[in-house]
Amino acid sequence: LMLNAPLLFIVTATFTEVPKDVTVREGDDIEMPCAFRASGSTSYSLEIQWWYFKEPARELAHELAISVPGSRSKVTNKDATKISTVRVQGNDISHRLRLSGVRRQDEGVYECRVADYSDDETQEHKAQALLRVLSRFAPPDVQAAEAVSHI
Repeated sequence: LMLNAPLLFIVTATFTEVPKDVTVREGDDIEMPCAFRASGSTSYSLEIQWWYFKEPARELAHELAISVPGSRSKVTNKDATKISTVRVQGNDISHRLRLSGVRRQDEGVYECRVADYSDDETQEHKAQALLRVLSRFAPPDVQAAEAVSHI
């Protein structure tokens, strides 16, 4: 069965670069990338926001999983801190989050949210990464082992 209809290629809006989980030592500098491309050729109004969540990733992932797709996130913003916002007109947006001299208290989930205001209905897209921060000087257990051997 052959249909003489033109093929329609639907290009969906998508992340072209997403942040990845990372483990660093205290004092290190890191960058988390986030880039997004809207579908179509019309001019878009895109906004990118970086948010920080203190709670562990698995709890957050569960909360996000039960939220309704397309609606505002059910994760309350009282648990989150907005770090930055960038807005552009066009099809592409990117914003790298840079953290210098990372501290233990910076550990948590970082979320890149992209809001697409081009249609009547605002579309929101999200990508997340977990940042783990290790102590710069973890004390070695060598001394404890030597003390035991002398007893």
